Amino acid sequence: MRKIIKHLISIIIAIIIVLLIQAFVITGSVVKDDTMAPNLKENDRIFVNKIKSTFNLLDNNDIIMYRSGDDIQFSRIIGKPGQSIAYKGGKLIRDDREVDEPYTQESIENLSLRDVKNSEGDIIPPNAYFVLNDQRENKHDSRTLGYIKREDIIGNVSMRYYPFEKFTVNFN
Repeated sequence: MRKIIKHLISIIIAIIIVLLIQAFVITGSVVKDDTMAPNLKENDRIFVNKIKSTFNLLDNNDIIMYRSGDDIQFSRIIGKPGQSIAYKGGKLIRDDREVDEPYTQESIENLSLRDVKNSEGDIIPPNAYFVLNDQRENKHDSRTLGYIKREDIIGNVSMRYYPFEKFTVNFN
């Protein structure tokens, strides 16, 4: 009887540890659409790192998973709080410097932060991010949703583990 109780306690502790890791450190997810293709495609299995969002360590070009109403979305961070973002002539201008975007073959001809929903100027407000999909014709990102609030960000995509032949940790 003591052995059974010891095994049960071990199993319960293991389950608690797994639940804590999933709640605060890392979680798995399945990509539901091709808005981030070719980097993430429908039915890709990924791990999402929650630590970077918890400690405000997200950076430009990170692919993030965030809540949009009742949906879960994936997009790429183009601008962080305090930065200015614009597209002029198909080129990304971040803080008055042209930035290369090797992760997408598509471009936005012209865009100003003043065009973003609920935007009041040319600077991204505190605790907000400007995100875009790699498939730029799909406008279900900051162009239609507005800025993504920091508290809506679940984490950044840190690894694709399935399909196995597409295993990667670098999405830039």
